[in-house]
Amino acid sequence: MSGGFMSEKFDVVVIGAGLGGLATAGYLAKQGRSVLVLEHHTIPGGYAHEFKRRGYRFEVALHALDGAGPGGWAYQQSADLEVFDQVEFRRMDPFYTVEFPDHKVVAHADLVAYEAELISHFPNEVDGIRSLIDAMVKTFFDVRRFVYDGENTRRPGFSGIPNSYPHMIAAMGQSWEEFMSAHIESEELASVFSTLWAYYGLPPSQLNAATFILPWVSYHLYGAYYPEGGSMAMSRAIETTIMKYGGELRYRQDVDGIEVVDGKAVAVTTTKGLRVEADLIISNANPNDTMLRFIGPDHLPDGYVGSVKEATDRPALGSLVVYLGLEKDLIAEGWPYHELFLATTYDLEDDYAAMREGRWEDVGLVISHYDHVDPTCSPEGSSVMSITTLASWDYADQWGTHGGLDDYSNNERYLEIKDAAGQTLVNRVAELIPGLKESIVHIEIGTPITNWRYSLNPSGSIYGSEQTVENMYMNRLSERTPITNVFLTGAWVFGGGMSAAMMSGRSVARRADNYFAGESAESLFTPDLEPDTGDEPVILEDERRLSTPAATTAPTPRSSHTLTAAVSGREIDFASPGLPTVLVFHDQDSVKAGAAAVIAVRSEHEDAASVTVANVVDLQSVPKLFRKFAETSMRKSYARAEEGLSEGKRAEDYVVILPDWDGSATQGFGFSDMGEDIGVVVLDTDGEIAGFHRGENATDEALEDLRRVAD
Repeated sequence: MSGGFMSEKFDVVVIGAGLGGLATAGYLAKQGRSVLVLEHHTIPGGYAHEFKRRGYRFEVALHALDGAGPGGWAYQQSADLEVFDQVEFRRMDPFYTVEFPDHKVVAHADLVAYEAELISHFPNEVDGIRSLIDAMVKTFFDVRRFVYDGENTRRPGFSGIPNSYPHMIAAMGQSWEEFMSAHIESEELASVFSTLWAYYGLPPSQLNAATFILPWVSYHLYGAYYPEGGSMAMSRAIETTIMKYGGELRYRQDVDGIEVVDGKAVAVTTTKGLRVEADLIISNANPNDTMLRFIGPDHLPDGYVGSVKEATDRPALGSLVVYLGLEKDLIAEGWPYHELFLATTYDLEDDYAAMREGRWEDVGLVISHYDHVDPTCSPEGSSVMSITTLASWDYADQWGTHGGLDDYSNNERYLEIKDAAGQTLVNRVAELIPGLKESIVHIEIGTPITNWRYSLNPSGSIYGSEQTVENMYMNRLSERTPITNVFLTGAWVFGGGMSAAMMSGRSVARRADNYFAGESAESLFTPDLEPDTGDEPVILEDERRLSTPAATTAPTPRSSHTLTAAVSGREIDFASPGLPTVLVFHDQDSVKAGAAAVIAVRSEHEDAASVTVANVVDLQSVPKLFRKFAETSMRKSYARAEEGLSEGKRAEDYVVILPDWDGSATQGFGFSDMGEDIGVVVLDTDGEIAGFHRGENATDEALEDLRRVAD
């Protein structure tokens, strides 16, 4: 006993029995580690589970598992964790059908057959369709090679990654819309091709291209599968594997703390009085709970606390799902679809807006008929169907609860709003299936609040944080944390999806194995190396080709730009700076010269209340994928400069680093292709340009201008 707790000891404690946590525990148990999984719910699986009503078994979330055949995303983990030994998988072909206003397209599981289907609908885009698919396949194989090179310690250092895996890096650094637009022109084709965007939570303009590409290729090259018994059968299979190799799982255990002593985690505690000591703790819970509630900000660097808050403050959407038990044999009546997507518009931005706003009569949706792929899910002569669309946590003031979630399921306003939304979806589907409403034996409706209740994910997110260009892969939270023996797994660090969750478990289990061996390990699936960035933001030379510098232009008399300083958040309005201002423009090649210029100006004008001096860093050539590294480097530069300030001087006044992400401010002053040069601009208090200089003598000439302005 310790402080009233029952205390035990394991090599590893895994918090959360979602697929990421289960996969982690399964791998580590097979390696001979003593493993304990703690889960707040009564069953394993997270979103990979089921519920039963009146003889009907309802799948909570899985529509199709991508790549359960050899070579696919799900295959290796399913084989390693002995899922294939316990569960039968059925390959689906066609994969799905989608109906747009003017096109009804069958997505064949076979890639070439699907390509031919698309070409038949858009014959003028034949070359673009083929080149797009070819580019996607190249990206997929780049990532697979990256994975296997990591496992075999053949992966190059950070600077060698772009040359070794160029298709992967290019895809990870742009949106799916940008990726497509290099190959196809038709908006209608782009929308049809992007049918699965809702599987990942964002429209093509915002969705990371690789996030769409990797499962898409896995589906079409290695199969779209559905497990007999649903995703719960997979969860139970991994649970069995964990126990087979000596691991334990305990349900109804709400973790409420991770004890940290001298910077190291030593134990996990639960609300039931359980205390488990462990050498290593791996959390499949959301990072806000894990790092800020269980551990606490006092044990963490401020920057990391900010990153966790940022991740959980940008959750992906939740879902609105209507589960229907039907006293109706849809297969016998000729309903041919497992998955039928209904799209009311080719404008996917508007579709996404409709989902966020709750325009249920307009939203795109998917109808899933599970008897097609799992005949065991309903009584003979009956059917199980679900109707799914994305939905916002904030709809109708949190679905009528106004944030009062303690007894939400008995809140009459919540029930009214939920039922009205669900009934709207049912009415739409009833137009396609005669007698649908009359055949309903059981109906149940899940909302983002339902998701939150069972998963504890902030805002009921089904994909973790948003899967944008700027928020995926190396820009996402790492599996590693500032507490060296605490790792994270699951959607919040890896991205959403069931195969992705199992891959996350595989990756973090490898890290764990290396931790016990006293070695370090990279993530298997993302280039999360942290290079030594020195004093400058990270720009990989090989990535400069991804952006084209604008031509040099003459400076405008005034600039309308406002830039926000790194770390401090101070805004500098070039049109009305309020003080005489010196702007030192530079890029990667002239960082040291830029720093020298700032020092020279400050040595003559020490008072920040009299003159503002700022670095303007041209970062237009930094791909979005690497922006977090640039931000990290600027934070380090800020911290070093802050340490050098004399007592009484505030860093926000004296350390002004202005990232110019799109280069527009730099170009507006006529600077481009700087090389090792710097540019220095002097503004008076009203934003008028008092001096504009470039080259070796720029600083001295700017100081002459500043003397006139300051006087």
